[in-house]
Amino acid sequence: MFLQLSIALIGSYAMINFIKSIVGFLKLPRPEDKEFRASVSYIIPARNEEGKIGRCISSLLPWLRDGDELIVVDDCSEDSTEDEALSKFNEKCKLIRLMEKPEGWTGKSWACYQGYLHSSGDVIVFLDADTVMMRDPKGAISLTERFDALSQVPRIRCESLACGAIEVALTSLVRLLFPYWRMSPSRAWLMGAFTIWRRESYESVGTHEAVKGSLVEDADLARLAVTKGLRVSFFMGGIVESSWIRSWREGYETIKRIGSAAMVSKLISILIFLALSYTTATIYASPILAYLGLMRVELAIFYLVSVFSYASLSLIEVKLRPESMILSPLALSLIALSLLTASFGKKVSWKGRDYSTHLGEQSSH
Repeated sequence: MFLQLSIALIGSYAMINFIKSIVGFLKLPRPEDKEFRASVSYIIPARNEEGKIGRCISSLLPWLRDGDELIVVDDCSEDSTEDEALSKFNEKCKLIRLMEKPEGWTGKSWACYQGYLHSSGDVIVFLDADTVMMRDPKGAISLTERFDALSQVPRIRCESLACGAIEVALTSLVRLLFPYWRMSPSRAWLMGAFTIWRRESYESVGTHEAVKGSLVEDADLARLAVTKGLRVSFFMGGIVESSWIRSWREGYETIKRIGSAAMVSKLISILIFLALSYTTATIYASPILAYLGLMRVELAIFYLVSVFSYASLSLIEVKLRPESMILSPLALSLIALSLLTASFGKKVSWKGRDYSTHLGEQSSH
């Protein structure tokens, strides 16, 4: 009785949120086909981004106008990030070399802040080094006439099965817990891979200095902005694509970092682990249970259609191999395990540096 009732409830919840998400996506702004006069500073923080940074720069150069600038901040890279960046530069580009990171700062926040200090644009665009500009960003940047800060709804390109499965599970959870169309002080966030700020708005929230110790600086800046009454929004559009994780292990570590920043209590993390693991088990078990006569066939069909219909919305956010969709329920359990271990852990690793969950750096290697 409990099994069938729980499956009916989860299936109904998934279908309701499938409809709500479609409505939410339709409400988001789209890039506007219009010119703008503001100068733009593109800032790319980079640490050990060999093999990625060159493509990022090359994709951006065709769209730099007179008065725009591209700033690459090399955060103590130990590979050929700097040489690769310099090989792509033109007269609109400049490189900032960081020799050390002050105590109390995360590497990315420090690099973004240094890029800002060396910038002059009316609009500041922060890009991750694995982001590729697919088309002219002017339509997205022109939205700063209406908003103080924006990010594109994520468009992640996945080449591995693990990446696709984890991204489907993760974006499905994000739409439930932190929907793109709901910007409140507790739920607001932006995607660091492509974030657009009006300069005066960015300065009014305190720049990255205000979130210098954060492991999720993009989200914390967005929440500061919303708290101050600024206009923050995601927008729809295929302006950029970015890559993220490549393996199950990397996905586990990345989500663990995000979970550590959320500071979820041990009890809550245990309940989340049990709930997501139960969902994973019932998704895979429902066809077998229906075949064995332990569940009504129509209930099993409703459950699977509801869950995978909702999950299919991730195709808006993720470019993946079809097989990844089948593995996405398994990725729910990995996410649950990452959050669980984060709540019991004392430090996380990020770009070769260790940070405590209390945001102080422990060591570097």
